[in-house]
Amino acid sequence: MHIPLWEWKPYFISYAYWHKKDKFQFRQDSYAEWVMFAVENGSFRYRIGETAGTALFGDAILCPPGVVFEREVLDPVSFHFIRLGWPTDSFPLVRSNAASSRNEEVSHFTPPVQLTFIDHNRLSSTYSYMHQLTRLPDEQRLLLWDHYLNDLWQQYQMESGFSQQADDRKDKDSKIVEATRRLQQYAYEPISLKELSASLDLSPVQFTRKFHAAHGTTPIDYLTTLRIQKAQKLLLETEMTLEQIAERCGYESGFYLSRVFTRKMKVSPSHYRKMHRV
Repeated sequence: MHIPLWEWKPYFISYAYWHKKDKFQFRQDSYAEWVMFAVENGSFRYRIGETAGTALFGDAILCPPGVVFEREVLDPVSFHFIRLGWPTDSFPLVRSNAASSRNEEVSHFTPPVQLTFIDHNRLSSTYSYMHQLTRLPDEQRLLLWDHYLNDLWQQYQMESGFSQQADDRKDKDSKIVEATRRLQQYAYEPISLKELSASLDLSPVQFTRKFHAAHGTTPIDYLTTLRIQKAQKLLLETEMTLEQIAERCGYESGFYLSRVFTRKMKVSPSHYRKMHRV
């Protein structure tokens, strides 16, 4: 019997964050527990069993225990590495009499290998909070890790349920994969979306439509999310002025960054810094 995904609830085991990793230590590996690679920046190519693809910001890769995970960095990749499990009391265990006598479960769990998130603003916010957990006491941090891991899982569940085309988004057009790679690579520099679409032999309208089909957001919103995500980090981790942060995030001035940040985050950069500093 197949158990619906929404009946499963992951629990947290351990965490590490890798920043701009230019290659994996091992081209392939396997793990004793379930693992998640939640990409924050950059990209890597992967194969897990018969499933293969490219993981970018907005994607998280789930690998079951004991299964070979092949991977290759395409662009220096920053990602959240989470070991997790699935408690048996989070779903109804169904056994037939024959299966019970052989101690074999009829129910089984088959989550997707690649989780693709549509709401990048919400995803960026979750990642931002995850970065801050290292500052908290151990007991509080562990409780919040379970919370944010389940937040990622529930976001994926909701977005998959809301969209009949969720599976189509995972089969990314090669031109859009390249466009996404370039947006990530040059996000913090002056960039023309019109020139980018032309270099891919797409009109601006075609580019926007294809990009939205793949990511559930427009190119400009995707670019803005990357820039605001970096601004969030710099606000929390440095003492830079808004002008300095704007320069490092691809904006022409601190005033313009403040307008965009406030529109996206519903709070000004200065207030955001005060709210989240510990």
